[in-house]
Amino acid sequence: MEFPKDFYSVRPIFFDLCRVKKTDPQELSPDLLAYLQGFISDGRKDRFEQVLNDRTRYLTCVLENIVDAHNANAVIRTCECFGIQDVHVIENETRFKAAKKVLQGSHKWLSVFRYREEESKSLDCMRSLKEKGYRIVATSLHEDSISIHDLDLSTPIAMVMGQENIGISEVVKAEADVFVKIPMSGFTESLNISVAAAIVLQELAHRIRKDDSISWRLNASEKDKIRKEWTLKNIYRIELLIERFYQDQKNV
Repeated sequence: MEFPKDFYSVRPIFFDLCRVKKTDPQELSPDLLAYLQGFISDGRKDRFEQVLNDRTRYLTCVLENIVDAHNANAVIRTCECFGIQDVHVIENETRFKAAKKVLQGSHKWLSVFRYREEESKSLDCMRSLKEKGYRIVATSLHEDSISIHDLDLSTPIAMVMGQENIGISEVVKAEADVFVKIPMSGFTESLNISVAAAIVLQELAHRIRKDDSISWRLNASEKDKIRKEWTLKNIYRIELLIERFYQDQKNV
């Protein structure tokens, strides 16, 4: 699936738990990338390629003002497990806090976009995703909600999960293209957000991968960029190695 070149210029912010790298992934030439990957085991590099081949941006997850940090972190971990590369975190009243024990390292492999500076954070996020071709799908007990099993997947999906107690905001309700619900048979008819997200994301991720008419995989350019990001994050003291590479180039 092709997206505009400027799509991922929308402030991708990786968690503070990640080691900060001064090197921009896009500055890695093929020769420098090959040099750095020489410090990664063959098994690790093979795993990179296996995971990249199953990654998708056709489905993305949006978390709107999640109060419980454990829930937000659990959903992010779920996204990584199901091969969903991008997560959008809207911070209206509540700032997201990374929880290392819950994330279990999943944050290192994802592209996380945080909306925290704009006055109309939810609206900006919805409009931005729509401009990129996403259909906004919100979980809600809205009277027009359809079963998650019946959702049309012919266009890219941005799945919005709202705050634990009040659900999605009025802004998201106004911008949503469709409302979905999880069919339930009990008295409670209510799930913890992390559980609901796991059910919904697994269902959708499974369905898009089974549908041969959907181009859900990353393109070569997207894979190359993520491969570089992963390489930078998985080598200790990488700046020293990059300095050594350029020094060796001068001495040739």
